[in-house]
Amino acid sequence: MDAERRTNADCLEGIKEVIAGGVSSSMRAAAVPLPLVVRRADGCLLRDVEDNELVDFNMGYGPHLFGYADRDVGDAVADQFTKGHMTGLPHELDAEAGSLVAELVPGVEQVRFANSGTEAVASALRLARATTGRSLVVTFEGHYHGWSETILRAGKTTLRTEGTRPTDVIPGAPGMIPQALAHTVQVPWNDAEAVEELFARDGGRIAAIILEPVQTNAGVIPPVPGFLELLRDLTSRSGATLIFDEVITGFRVARGGAQELYGVEPDLTVLSKVMGGGFPVAAFGGRKTAMRMFATNEAYHGGVYAGNHAALRAVVSTLTKIRALPGLYDELEGIGAGAEDALREVFAAEKQLVHINRVGTLMCVALLKKPLEKRDTLRDLAEAIDFPRHRRFQVLAQREGVYFHPNALEPWFLSTAHTGDVLDKAAGALRRALTDLG
Repeated sequence: MDAERRTNADCLEGIKEVIAGGVSSSMRAAAVPLPLVVRRADGCLLRDVEDNELVDFNMGYGPHLFGYADRDVGDAVADQFTKGHMTGLPHELDAEAGSLVAELVPGVEQVRFANSGTEAVASALRLARATTGRSLVVTFEGHYHGWSETILRAGKTTLRTEGTRPTDVIPGAPGMIPQALAHTVQVPWNDAEAVEELFARDGGRIAAIILEPVQTNAGVIPPVPGFLELLRDLTSRSGATLIFDEVITGFRVARGGAQELYGVEPDLTVLSKVMGGGFPVAAFGGRKTAMRMFATNEAYHGGVYAGNHAALRAVVSTLTKIRALPGLYDELEGIGAGAEDALREVFAAEKQLVHINRVGTLMCVALLKKPLEKRDTLRDLAEAIDFPRHRRFQVLAQREGVYFHPNALEPWFLSTAHTGDVLDKAAGALRRALTDLG
């Protein structure tokens, strides 16, 4: 068959011949119930191998704040490849990239760079354990911190499994070492009483609390007033380390991330996604006192490609652009509010029960089977969502020219490329999809 006339389904089957399952990340395996193979991406638009154009609300799972194929980042990285992109030695870009992170993020004075959020989280947890001399790590149900052995707990897939509780720590993948999660506990998000009880009982054993300051991985659920302040107080008094996983919220919900938005400064911060503008790079950092054991080489952090010069050039380009645009986050809030208003109008016109949560340009959009009573609890949200119907809606929307992840708990991401005209086009397509859904 002519390559130009191949279907998405044909191409996906061809990919599966050489790529196990057709994807290079297990989380993508459920992302295309209706086959979709991309040929190119620009702004917030995808073009598939059938030459269909789709408005994208997944945006590569979040890194593209300025849209796909941002010329500033692309040109900078291309230029770096002509100058040497990987030597494994200190480079002048180290100071430039690190200084920009420290300038923009309130709780950071020093950083270490890594290749992914998973690597950065693993290193931050190791540092917390080394610094405190303790081993217990506190996590929250539904929060995702990468796929390393000691932190990958069962996530969104178990919320509707009968008999599971918000405090159950279940391995997140087959083949994990059974004892890997022995030093990890889990509590419900936004449950102040549960956290206080845990610290009253085990505060002297806790090395760290790690959390998404906005629960972005599942439902886009913000912290209730006072909750982040409570975590800050409890960790300070007990000598534990407070870690904000801002892989998603960093440089997205505010210039300085969620810690700027909510005014609570953690001990350690993990960053990725927006920071590299789509290039694989991450970082973790904090005050110099928090990073001391890495500064003196008493703790271990490795990675041949960590902080490679091409990645840091992407960081410098992206963060310089963010710093140079004083009205950027007002613009992004306007885009988010406009998208939310348009979506609410569409669902109301079609008399569809929907849940929409939004923090800046992060949104949860989910069809419901019953009204949602508590917006701040993940279990109540998961119980109210009509997952099969939402999945059918995603397929219909994709056929109409709009892509979003088929899991109703996955966040939608917006960018500066989601202009009013694009949102109007998407709203029309979504309304047609809802009409077909019935």
